Parts: sequence; C-alpha cells; structure tokens
Amino acid sequence: MRGSSVPGKKHVQGNPLEFHLRMFAAALREAGYRDRAMCSKLRLLADLGHWLKRTGQSLASNLEEHLLEAFVKHKQRMQQMHRGDSKTLQQFLAHLRKTGVVSSRKLIPDQSPLARILVCYEQHLLLERRLASATVFNYLSFARKFLVERFPEGPFLLNELRASDISDFVLRCCRGMSVGTAQIMTTAFRSFFRFLFQKGELQANLAACVPSVADRRLSTVPKYLTPEAVELVLKASNRSTAIGRRDYAILLLLARLGFRAGEVIALQLEDIKWRAGEILVRGKGLLHDLCQRMWVRSWHPTCDKTVLSAKRVGYLCARGRHAVVLTALAQWR
Repeated sequence: MRGSSVPGKKHVQGNPLEFHLRMFAAALREAGYRDRAMCSKLRLLADLGHWLKRTGQSLASNLEEHLLEAFVKHKQRMQQMHRGDSKTLQQFLAHLRKTGVVSSRKLIPDQSPLARILVCYEQHLLLERRLASATVFNYLSFARKFLVERFPEGPFLLNELRASDISDFVLRCCRGMSVGTAQIMTTAFRSFFRFLFQKGELQANLAACVPSVADRRLSTVPKYLTPEAVELVLKASNRSTAIGRRDYAILLLLARLGFRAGEVIALQLEDIKWRAGEILVRGKGLLHDLCQRMWVRSWHPTCDKTVLSAKRVGYLCARGRHAVVLTALAQWR
C-alpha cells in the first residue's frame, strides 16, 4: 500500500510499527472506515509504537493484552484516553493475530459451575433469542453478579432461589442506577430466570417475581398502536408520489412484518426474493435471517426484473443504491 493513500501519513511514517500500521490502514479502508476515523485510530496506534520503543518492546510480535493495559494506564495518567481508544487497541491486536504477526492467545476454558451456567445461557441468547452481542454481554453481567452475590461460597443451588432473593437484590442495586440501566437489569433477570425454568433448574418461573422499574415520564405514551390507528397511518401516505410510495412500503414493513427501523434502512433490492417469497433481514449484531411470508409472493412486481420494478414504484432517489441497480436503471431510461 502506498504511503500517499494512508490517512495521517505524518503519524505513521518512521514509526516503529509503520509497516503494520499501513497494513492495518488498508484493512480499515476495505472495511469502509472514513479518513477521519482512520486518522484517529492511526494517531493512537502511532503513540503506541513510540511507547513500545521507549519501554524496549518495539517488536509487534511481542504485543499482548498486558502491554495494551499498561499503555492504557499510561495514557490515562496523561489524560489522553478518549472514547473508543480501548476498542481500537483491541482491534489492532486482533488484526495482528489474524495476519499471523502475533500468536493466537491460548485461553484456558473455565470449567467452574458458574461458567457452565453462564455459557449455556449465552448460547441460548445468541442462537435461540438471536440477541446482539452488546445485549448478551449486559445480560450475562447482571446474571453473574446476582449468582456470585447469592452464592458467594458456592455451590450454586439454583433450586434454592426464592422471590425474596430477587426483589432484595433489585432494590439494593437500583439505588445507584439510572432508570434505563435498572430496566435493562430487570429485563435481563426475567430472561435469565425464564431460561432456568425452561431448563428445569427452577421449580417455579421466578421471572414473574422480578419487580418492575417505574418510569413516570412514559406513563402516558401508548405501548402499541391499535389496528385502526395503523390503518390511519398507512392511509396518510400519499401513494401518488414517489416519496409517498416509499413511506407506505416502509410502514408496511414496520406494521405487517415487525421490522426494526435499522432493518428497514439496511434493506436492499437484492434482499427481496420475489419468486421464493422471502426477504433477507439484516438484523442487529450483524445477524442475517430470512423472513418468509405469503404476502411477499402475492405482492410480485408486474415486470420480471426487480431492478425495473424499482423504477415503477419510485425508488430512484435512495442514497447508497447498489451500482448495478443504478446502471440498470440508467440503461432503461
């Protein structure tokens, strides 16, 4: 990769990690990072290279987690740590391991009873509930904290859990939490105790014993729209215009298929399989799934090519359209 194509060249050139920084910059560009974000990351990693040289650890192959932790403490003492810097350091270390510069970390699996419970619960959240990794991390953190506090010396006798254990823990922890964090905690507990009950670890479903967190600011906001209200919203779209037809299609996806807003935004033309009656859903946490509904098959465009039908419904102005679609539309004009 040429030096002229590296954002923040002055930070990279002459750095002890220059070669690896250039390769990392190329990987960032392929991943779609913008120049501004790349400059910020490379500036931090350039500081890491100089710090490693001063401490006698200039070889990238020697980079490990304990060195990154020491570098973070150094930056914190200098009050130079910013949001996202720790993630950038871990990202760079993962890149070095992927390219074979740093040997893979050998992890010793935790075989403790607590680990077995949490690993099983984690698999349930990822594979069955299909939750995002950040949500799984939060749920596991609350479950671990509860179990460790309830069984400080072990063993983890889950069938001895009582409703009072849950309410006491929630009331004690909520005092130092925001309303949003407390609501996440109670949601995590309901999920965790439902999971234990389904696995036969609990004699009763203690999810119903988790207290609710009051938030009076939302007391007057409806939790859902009635079918009549949904129809009124759909009728409000002016389908005689391109924008109105676009809005109507978005509202249909939200109301009839239960798409999230981010899933609608991520939807592309090639994700709609007209003949198979399927829609590829690009969900949270980079998870992809197929949505199968009969109405997809009945709502088949009148022309054979989906690309051409896009012009008929008026989606020409959408930003980020795939280059193939733009080319095809340009040829059809």
